Amino acid sequence: MTTPFIHRSLPVEGLDEVHLITSASERTARVGVRHERAGELVNAYPAGTHDRELLVEGDPSSSAVATLTEQVLRGDARCRRVVLAVGERDVEAIAWAEEAGFRYVVDVETHSGAYSLLVAEPEWVLAQPQILDDIPLEE
Repeated sequence: MTTPFIHRSLPVEGLDEVHLITSASERTARVGVRHERAGELVNAYPAGTHDRELLVEGDPSSSAVATLTEQVLRGDARCRRVVLAVGERDVEAIAWAEEAGFRYVVDVETHSGAYSLLVAEPEWVLAQPQILDDIPLEE
């Protein structure tokens, strides 16, 4: 599957890094990485200090985005999640992001529009207890 969307142009400021990656159309796509708290999604969900956001320009392949996401997670052992925002309820974009290793979490509204947020999390986060009964308590 190729990405069915082209995200807005990357911002000039606020990016920690910009990667040129393989495009689904065999061109070059750009993916910016920034600390989540530096972007407009900071108030849309409980963003952690070490969370990262991917901003996509062009039509990168899902496999190239998956590889980049793994690199971002390995680059900061304290990063709990990498967030990717696509157009709200854009089923094709959500499917593309899921193919890249993300999972849908929530729809949010910001000053610039409405988005569906997807996250990729490292194994240590996924292994955490998901319900209160699973949390080991000291006796």
